[in-house]
Amino acid sequence: MDTNTSFKEKLNKNLSMIILAFGILVRFIYVLMSTIYDRQYDIGMIDLDSPTTVSGGHLAYIQYLYQNMKLPDVDPSTVYQFHHPPIHHFISALFMKFVSVFTNNTDVIEESMQWVPFACSVVILIASLKIMKRFMIDEKALCFGMALLCFHPSLILLSGSVNNDCMALMFSALSILMTMVWISKRDLASIIWVAVFLGLGISTKQNVAELAFAIGLIFLIILIREIKNKDNISKLIVQYITAGAVSIPIGMWFYIRNLVKYGMSILWVYDLGNDSWQYTGNYSVINRFLWPVPSEMIDNFTHFRIGCGYNVWMQIMRTSVLGEWDMASVAKPIKLIAVLLMFTGIFIAFIAFVCMIRVFVLRDKNENAPVYDKLYRVLFVAGYVSVMISYLVFAYKYPQQCSMHFRYIEITLIFTAVALAISFERLKTKHMRMIWNMGLCVFCMLSLIMCAVWCLQ
Repeated sequence: MDTNTSFKEKLNKNLSMIILAFGILVRFIYVLMSTIYDRQYDIGMIDLDSPTTVSGGHLAYIQYLYQNMKLPDVDPSTVYQFHHPPIHHFISALFMKFVSVFTNNTDVIEESMQWVPFACSVVILIASLKIMKRFMIDEKALCFGMALLCFHPSLILLSGSVNNDCMALMFSALSILMTMVWISKRDLASIIWVAVFLGLGISTKQNVAELAFAIGLIFLIILIREIKNKDNISKLIVQYITAGAVSIPIGMWFYIRNLVKYGMSILWVYDLGNDSWQYTGNYSVINRFLWPVPSEMIDNFTHFRIGCGYNVWMQIMRTSVLGEWDMASVAKPIKLIAVLLMFTGIFIAFIAFVCMIRVFVLRDKNENAPVYDKLYRVLFVAGYVSVMISYLVFAYKYPQQCSMHFRYIEITLIFTAVALAISFERLKTKHMRMIWNMGLCVFCMLSLIMCAVWCLQ
């Protein structure tokens, strides 16, 4: 065999791994070029040189755990962001302790915490690739789906985010992956891993619990099938009891602790109040949840100011590619890139939604699909619907701009990327594949340019 031919064959078989490697490299550069205060959410301040104070924000939470190695002995509802479960914050504090063994430089120790979300972002990409492979799609389709995830700006931003969003998404992705593994194997080890990852996710951030509905629905469907077949019923019940015995204590201990110790509701959420500058409750429900008034669209596309968004769909479109970056004072060429990035993001999101309906809801036949493919689809549809409904209810109950941020529904990116990859594989002509590839390339290039702008600020 010709050496060049052999090399090309190996390259074609491993293109998705190459894209994965580039995605990791982009995240590495982004984290290296960004500080723990750049493009962050609800972080407060950290200063390891100062005496311990119970101030607010994720950084203060991490500092307290780093210096005391125990939970703050205060009502979490009285300190900003301390109501979050502490898994991410504890791991960040432990990593900083590890770094402190090698250096006394507090600036280096503080900045080191950013490598925790970086590691989580790498696991998210690997888990996403494994999820896609379970749908038995070809290498080119894998590349298409992975390129979207590797170079999507929201996931790149997340890799340097020192709050608990990235770790929560990691456990969400691992929960989905292990549920798919359990669907095919139906063994005790797999369901225990589902329970562990789901429990750790809930113990990282409350909204991971939204996936419990989708996973529970799969458990119920399989149980009903086995009851009808009168087969393996006792085995399934033992597995379900084991899963509950594992996931409930891991996931709920912090919430139950706060309920018992402080009388704090399990579903307690920090409320900014009606006097917040982010408050959107004074706008009509139609303008908030259906279509924005023209002035809001103009503000978003021309000014990019924080504070000009009260429509949930506009906020999803904007925050999914730009986060909460206020670009009111940046140069016009950067604003143009941002507008193009937003429009290409909207276009891809629309195509992805259509593909999700076609692939997962209408269930067009895939000859290569495994026999349990229908259960995969149910898992994805139920996961997508439960996350979106929870998100919209949350945005309605807590009418603040921050309540509409895309980071609360970031797991849907994995669902839609899989749908796009499957749809790409089924395109019948090279011409259509070329058009899809060109559209994705434009989006990825604009994303990388925007990330470069962020890094060079």
